[in-house]
Amino acid sequence: QASISDCSLYFLSSKLTNKSQPVMRLSLPLVCFFQSWTAAADNIDKIITDSADHTTLETALTQAGLLATLGGAGPFTVIAPTDAAFTASLADLGAATTADLLARDDLAEILEYHVHPTAKVDPLEAGTIDTMQMMQATVTVQGAVTKVTGATEATISSKVDADNGVLHVSTDKILLPKPISTIATENGSFGVLLEALTKAGLAETFGLKNEGRLYTVFAPTDDAFNAYLTDKNITKEDLLNDANLGDILKYHVVAGRKLANEIQAEEVDTLHTGNKLTLAKNTDGAVTVNGVAVSGQEVLAGNGVIHVLASVLDPTADSTDTPTTTAAASEASGCAAAALTAAAAAVVVRLA
Repeated sequence: QASISDCSLYFLSSKLTNKSQPVMRLSLPLVCFFQSWTAAADNIDKIITDSADHTTLETALTQAGLLATLGGAGPFTVIAPTDAAFTASLADLGAATTADLLARDDLAEILEYHVHPTAKVDPLEAGTIDTMQMMQATVTVQGAVTKVTGATEATISSKVDADNGVLHVSTDKILLPKPISTIATENGSFGVLLEALTKAGLAETFGLKNEGRLYTVFAPTDDAFNAYLTDKNITKEDLLNDANLGDILKYHVVAGRKLANEIQAEEVDTLHTGNKLTLAKNTDGAVTVNGVAVSGQEVLAGNGVIHVLASVLDPTADSTDTPTTTAAASEASGCAAAALTAAAAAVVVRLA
């Protein structure tokens, strides 16, 4: 395929060597320019593969089984971090090398967060944008500077059109979805849970620097903890100083991301070794955990999912005991779930 610069050189050559053929002198460069201008772009996968600046992205997409997807019909919008952006993001993930990043269990989640799977969005406009990972990212535009934000902020430096969409290139950071710890903090209804996780040394388990492990958290609200403290006739300080605090918290966590539509009647292992949760689902699709109803919709995070509970699950309680749930705690858990869902799905301008 001839480029415009190739045409210019060819035109100059024709002027020098074909002085008696003025028609040829004009027609050749015009035909060449037309061919270059009408030539089709490549698909996104080919553009990434051919780019000297996106070798890490190519490797990651291939490893996650997503590169071929981006060669499909689309259309796709891809935030395409360069090799330099991957390197600059290692510290955010607590990774020493690119190999550490590529070994993360949540690699596919991270990459899917860079892809809007149903449209070519160009230009990027201020608002929110859906992603293949199912969480939204936020787009901000200030003058000529466009940034896409999740847990990190990627500045868009250029764009490349493709047959099946568009790539918006980021050279400073990769785009990371918010982890469980950030979403729970922003919600405001899980103060006791977060304080307890910090006290037990478990806070980083649900942050960005957890080596990419995925978790399902059945998260009691503050009102659920208050009901638990009343039932046990203890203070929050007593709970935080309980030698079994870590086990109580781990009893609320299952390894891997388990969405509501994947839950069935079953017993599942928790991070509290040797202790299981009993999951059930009624005909309406409502989920219960040890007989406690999950409130509202699940909330996705970059490293898992949160299901809101109106009760604290106690691994030391007799299996026949009914967990304490006050009406206030149940109502508050519904509000927390609604707030989480609203925060995750809030749309300033939906780009679709």
